[in-house]
Amino acid sequence: MTRRIIATLLLLVSASILNAQVSRQTVQIVRMSNGENERVISRTKESSAETYLKWGLVHSAAGEWESAISEFSKVIRIEPMNAVALYNRGNAFQAQDKYELAIADYDEAVRVNPRLSEAYNNRGVAKQSKGDTSGAIADYDQAIKIDPRNARAYANRGLTRLFIGQEMMAEGDFAHCRSIDPRFADSLQTRINRLKQHLSGR
Repeated sequence: MTRRIIATLLLLVSASILNAQVSRQTVQIVRMSNGENERVISRTKESSAETYLKWGLVHSAAGEWESAISEFSKVIRIEPMNAVALYNRGNAFQAQDKYELAIADYDEAVRVNPRLSEAYNNRGVAKQSKGDTSGAIADYDQAIKIDPRNARAYANRGLTRLFIGQEMMAEGDFAHCRSIDPRFADSLQTRINRLKQHLSGR
């Protein structure tokens, strides 16, 4: 129960990471209706891997995790070193609480692209969900080392530190999160309050 409570309080970075070749068009496609998606993607002249990746992102945006996993898996069969597909399939597995599978995909994504800060952050959430607090903090540390402006990694590390009693260090992380992206302030405070309420009653 305790693991699940802290896991639900963490700010998982669920947003997709897009490569430079597909990013602008895919953002446009995700915003379209399913019928428009099909017409636009069918007209594009690109490799099958790029098409599957776009469909995976469309399904992810709709919360259709099994379909997203199927599309990302097609990409990975064609391009086993596609860090974008690996990362996004990891997100889809994580959304289904399949943490071992998510961690395996994040492991491979950062092996292919060691600078993928968001993959370290999301892997930290998956590890925390499995009760691996030290592993989670190590991943948040690495996410922040790669990208010192990764607000979610600061938030996640702060919540994890608060959970294990490192309150002063947690407050420092929360301050960093708020300064980097003030938009997180309200949702972060809600999570802090819920976690403190849980900790006071256990």
